[in-house]
Amino acid sequence: MLGYLLFVTALRLHAALLLVAGGRWAVIAPAGIDGRITAQISELAAEDHAEIVNATNEAEAKRSDARLILELHQNDPDSFLQELKRVVQPPTAPPTAELAREAYILEWSNNGSAPRARITAGTSEGLHNALLRIPRVLEWAGSDRNRPMQWLPAPKKMIEKREPTFRSLTLADFPSFPQRGVVEGFYGKPWTQQDRLDILRFEGEHGMNVYYYAPKDDPYHRKLWREPYPPAQIQRLAELVNAARTNFVDFAFAISPGLSVVYSKDQDFTDLTAKLDSVAALGVTHFALFLDDVPPDLRNPGDLQRFKTLAAAHSYFVNKLYQYLVARSPASTLTVTPTTYTNDWGSRDYIREMGVGIDPHVDLVWTGTKVVSPIITVEQAIEWGQLLSRKPLVWDNFPVNDGIPWRLNLGPMRGRDPRLPAAVAGLFANPMNQAHASMIPLQTVADYLWNPEAYDPEASYRKALNDQYGEDTRRRLGAFLQTYGDYWWDENIFKPLFTQQRRPFNVRVIERRIAVLNSSLSPLKQDVRFQKLVPEISPLPSGTAERLRKVVADPAFRHFPSGKLVWRSDYDVLHASRIRVTPLLDGNFRKWRAAQIYRLGKASQIVAGRTLWKGPRQFSARVAFAWDRNSLHIGVDLIDPELYQPFTGRDISKGDFFAINLETAFRKNFFSRSADGDEYHLLFSPGNFFGIQPSVWSEEDYLPPRPHPRDFPNEIRTAWKKTANGFSGDIAIPIYYFAGGRFRPGYEIGLSFSIQKHFPPPPGQAANEDDENRRILFTSKADTLFRASFGNPSTYQRLVLR
Repeated sequence: MLGYLLFVTALRLHAALLLVAGGRWAVIAPAGIDGRITAQISELAAEDHAEIVNATNEAEAKRSDARLILELHQNDPDSFLQELKRVVQPPTAPPTAELAREAYILEWSNNGSAPRARITAGTSEGLHNALLRIPRVLEWAGSDRNRPMQWLPAPKKMIEKREPTFRSLTLADFPSFPQRGVVEGFYGKPWTQQDRLDILRFEGEHGMNVYYYAPKDDPYHRKLWREPYPPAQIQRLAELVNAARTNFVDFAFAISPGLSVVYSKDQDFTDLTAKLDSVAALGVTHFALFLDDVPPDLRNPGDLQRFKTLAAAHSYFVNKLYQYLVARSPASTLTVTPTTYTNDWGSRDYIREMGVGIDPHVDLVWTGTKVVSPIITVEQAIEWGQLLSRKPLVWDNFPVNDGIPWRLNLGPMRGRDPRLPAAVAGLFANPMNQAHASMIPLQTVADYLWNPEAYDPEASYRKALNDQYGEDTRRRLGAFLQTYGDYWWDENIFKPLFTQQRRPFNVRVIERRIAVLNSSLSPLKQDVRFQKLVPEISPLPSGTAERLRKVVADPAFRHFPSGKLVWRSDYDVLHASRIRVTPLLDGNFRKWRAAQIYRLGKASQIVAGRTLWKGPRQFSARVAFAWDRNSLHIGVDLIDPELYQPFTGRDISKGDFFAINLETAFRKNFFSRSADGDEYHLLFSPGNFFGIQPSVWSEEDYLPPRPHPRDFPNEIRTAWKKTANGFSGDIAIPIYYFAGGRFRPGYEIGLSFSIQKHFPPPPGQAANEDDENRRILFTSKADTLFRASFGNPSTYQRLVLR
């Protein structure tokens, strides 16, 4: 279990262990001690080439000619808590009973005879955490008494005495967060079985105590949640559950049924519990229901009839599941990720109703003020906890990189309030797709979680690098640490290649950095210490170089002799002509015959569903723009003989629609790469001309609140007309949506448009806007490297009024 940690620290510990090297370790332990503890001691001794001798008391241990006496005591938890409080004393705050379950008191002394380490704890978990300190304690014992030592993570209480012939040390220690761990909750290729085993071992070696199994792209976790795991996968889960227990980690099994579950349907609940029962048979008692990244409103007719709100449906479902789990096993616990899990977007009413409605024993997840939060403060946590009617459980999206797969996140954890334990139920980190690269920042996460008030990011980072790869790691991995030691929200050197911006960037600087990364890989490949890390990091330089070649060849960029590139302001520009007479909104596209027409009908314009597209006569569009002093006008003509649009409002994304990304303050936000309240993602539905009325939808959930919210469906005027082979329409967006409130020739707007065709689902199956196998999506933007993205207004085309 401790092989990984001890392997990478063996050289450093060698000198410190001269006190005991080659001799005997006399172990005094209570009868019936946890086998995991004896295994942990055996590995510690084996690293020192020491023989273990079991003794029943100190006198017997001394007679064995032991060079180290290790004495273990496991007291009644309540009695131990009182002893711990006595040793800790002010100003250190005493632990709760929950935290004391993982606490220990470690006393080391050397009074001329064999060194003696006495460990007292109330549980096996406490003994385990104390044994993690033994290598450092022995290093302290063998070090120069004038040289101060740094303890990471810092213990809550430390009392040391150093005399010429006598040394003693007392550590009274416990964690600050009850839950501390990892959630494998990213999108993309899941970890391998060996990755997971390595992570579980890593967690045990660094005092983490929970692992959430929740890979988004495990089909049996999300898409195929109703179906039981095949025998081979159940065996792999069993191996993980056993490995977690061996490493003192709680294996939490998560399931994400929210894309298709019907909350009011008894059979769906039965399918869910049958799936969880099969996992519970492996010894799992901690379950999680993840309702993140699912539709934010009720859609099934049965649910709409039974529940007034999504929160009512979720509360009913969660409580029913929790009651089932506890009835099955009183030891069961349940964690829930609500559909609104961040301050950044979503309904506060939903969160309040969930907080009031859900059993208080169920933990509710929160990611901070953003999905990826640069900072999380105690005040923010208290505010969210008031909405939840309980302390939130923090899902920390650090160091995850599934949204930015072109880079790593190797820096230490920063921006987390040292007082956070007072306001949250725990914290678990969502790591990168690269398991072993994740261990570098995850070790700093572990240090923070154990003692955030004493956490030092830089010191923790140095220790993580040294522990995992040796004293020379900063030099050996220097190029990668320099390149990827910043954060998701920082201006990384490679970011302009993957995230469109309007500022110039220097190709030569990027080329030099890629060359440095490549040159540093060769020696790493020859070093056994990096054998698991190199396959994870080596694709990045070549992938970045390939991307650079494509960007350099992209006609959308202007080249300068200095080596800089900048996005061409004249590339792929749209134009809107001025009209003197306000056009009649009648949906008739004939009025646009004299205007400049923009067409969607080429395979190169397809973003999704290329294999489904059978040509322009199946699905294509013509679009034109004009303006007057009151509105921006848009004319649309779609060839869509088999129109499918039975939805209104938010749900029109599951049918055929016309959409625009609109930047209403183009020059104000010229360099912006995030939606800040001047951007709209507008979806327009013509209805189906057989009872379903036209509608407009804007993704307001993802925007900051406006001081004066607009009534989108009524203020943006539309008119639609059925045609022989599809439909046509007129759209008028009022001028007060735009900065300055006055159009003129030369005025610029950020705008890109798209069309979607969605094919009906098979009978009995719910429609899903994300089903790539049943939709065709066209975009107006010609550039294929940087597609238009609502979240980045720099990706919009430029619409110029003339």
